[in-house]
Amino acid sequence: MIQKFRWKFIGMSITALFIVLVITLGTLLGISYTQSHNEVDRVLTTLVNNQQLTPRNAKPVFGNQKDPINKNFLAGEYNPEAIFQYRYFTVASTKNNTPKIINDDNVYDVARKQIIGTSKQVFKDKVTSGSVNIGSNQYAYRVGKDSKGNQFIVYLNESLIYHRFSLLFRVSILLGLIALIVFALILILVSKKAIGPIITTYHKQREFITNAGHELKTPLAIISANTEMEEMLGNNSEWNKSTKEQVDRLTRLINRLIALARTGETGEVVLNKVNFSEIVKKNVTSFKSVMQKNDLKYNAMIMPDLYVKAERNILSELTNILLDNARKYCDRDGEVRVSLTKGKLGTNAILRVANTYKEGKGKDYSHFFERFYREDESHNSKKSGFGIGLAMAQEIVQTFHGKIHVSHKDDMIVFTVILKLAK
Repeated sequence: MIQKFRWKFIGMSITALFIVLVITLGTLLGISYTQSHNEVDRVLTTLVNNQQLTPRNAKPVFGNQKDPINKNFLAGEYNPEAIFQYRYFTVASTKNNTPKIINDDNVYDVARKQIIGTSKQVFKDKVTSGSVNIGSNQYAYRVGKDSKGNQFIVYLNESLIYHRFSLLFRVSILLGLIALIVFALILILVSKKAIGPIITTYHKQREFITNAGHELKTPLAIISANTEMEEMLGNNSEWNKSTKEQVDRLTRLINRLIALARTGETGEVVLNKVNFSEIVKKNVTSFKSVMQKNDLKYNAMIMPDLYVKAERNILSELTNILLDNARKYCDRDGEVRVSLTKGKLGTNAILRVANTYKEGKGKDYSHFFERFYREDESHNSKKSGFGIGLAMAQEIVQTFHGKIHVSHKDDMIVFTVILKLAK
């Protein structure tokens, strides 16, 4: 239980950090990508308007913090030297419709045949903008017209502009993973100390239940002995009978509480390969007379030789709890069904214990496994019980690394236990 809580605490903390990193780094990457995209758009606009970049014609487009019209806070203050970082060239349309590369001083060894072929297609399709791969780089292009009305295409190497974003993306992923790993390692080291007070309280609570249970057994034994002595002396009244019934009830409650306290200590339970089919069959047989006494229909279907990793006595107690619960809460003249089958994938053993419970439709079953939960909150229910049986069943299933859940279908409440089959 403690280890499960500890790993859940670690998992939730790491998940919280992961969400913070995703939001923070995602926002940073989003801003970086938007800046790069806007930068490509601004440079292309300047090139279409001027067909080249100079410190003078670039300034109005890029703007700076002092420029109230073209203010660009994230881009920082305008630096005239920045324009020399861009690589671009222009393709002009000639009279014989053969594109001609001009103004290619700012690029190195471009694939001319590819550029001319692409440019022909752009002029033909009348596409105004887009992007194309040339060599190992990606170029953004835009179509413009000169003062004489002749078309031209400006190509801008956007791979270099987006390189900063790509670098930031890789660094963010790497640093995010490192931060998660380091945080997880530190959390694993200090988590035990962080939940120390909870561990202490948990152990003290279990010790108190165990010690109090053993202390209460002594006065109960004396009361029981005194009552029996009264009966031997001839005082066989209804009060003595009631006292004996209450002593038995308290004894069962104390034994259940002690068992519940010990069940959660998974370190005390040694799991072995046990025959689940044999245990269920034995317990089903032992309940046969009780079911008949209560006028209940009793059906069982048990697949043979299903082995699971568990502790024999505790697994038997789990089956008894579910069968007793079905007997206790089954409708009058109802039916109890028990089935033990193999799961669809052949990796699990599935135990289902169902009983007729017509009033259970639409009820909230999420609290059924809570300790001392009783559907009748006044605890004056005619059904005997203490409200800890199902809580104990859940802890047993968790000890065996299985699952348990409850559902209602066709006027029957069904408790399902899933345990992995032992190899």
